[in-house]
Amino acid sequence: MGRSTNLSLINHNVYTYIKDKFQSAYIQSSTSNNNNDENDNKDAIVNEEKWSVMVIRDPFLLRQFCDDVAFTRSIREIEEEEAEIRRADQPVRCVQCSDYYLVQDNKMGVCVHHDGFVYDNHSITLAQWGQHAAIAQLLKEEAEAIKQSSTNPLTPEQKERLEREKQRFKYICCNQTVQASGMVGGCKRGKHSLADAKLIQWEYECDHNRDYQDKRLNLIQTRI
Repeated sequence: MGRSTNLSLINHNVYTYIKDKFQSAYIQSSTSNNNNDENDNKDAIVNEEKWSVMVIRDPFLLRQFCDDVAFTRSIREIEEEEAEIRRADQPVRCVQCSDYYLVQDNKMGVCVHHDGFVYDNHSITLAQWGQHAAIAQLLKEEAEAIKQSSTNPLTPEQKERLEREKQRFKYICCNQTVQASGMVGGCKRGKHSLADAKLIQWEYECDHNRDYQDKRLNLIQTRI
């Protein structure tokens, strides 16, 4: 193929020079007399090629370079870029805080959540609950109380007991009381979960956190 030269460029000021060299690559057809064939003395077509090869690791820089030199990309590359753009504009639901976000806006500190399980503070064994299961249980009990009060008005003692029951669920990570309505909030700040994260995976991590399991055991021991 002929002689070749490999260059590793660090100075970004030569970018324009490299871009121009890349754009000057060509395939040029020329004719030459074929003297090897005695019966057919027609001219043969010879392609003269001038190549430039660029190796770019970063995907963003690769797309930028392709746009700058008007490089023809494959259909697969174009479809992948269009799919990436669609994903960037599509809201994603975070399994940690249940809020929606855009991928480009997912920065440290935007996600406020609890990263531990819930325990029943009225239980002798501090019965463990999942975050969503505890909230669902509170909502169920609230609906039952409303249904009961519609037929038989609750006494002050019953109302007081129901209010105490509402306060029994605590987050193990910070001992904050679980609220069935309103803003969820949290004691941890970080990034939102990835777009492909599953709620069941997140709750499994919360339920099996070794530090929080030890904390629950310590709380039980102090009550014995």
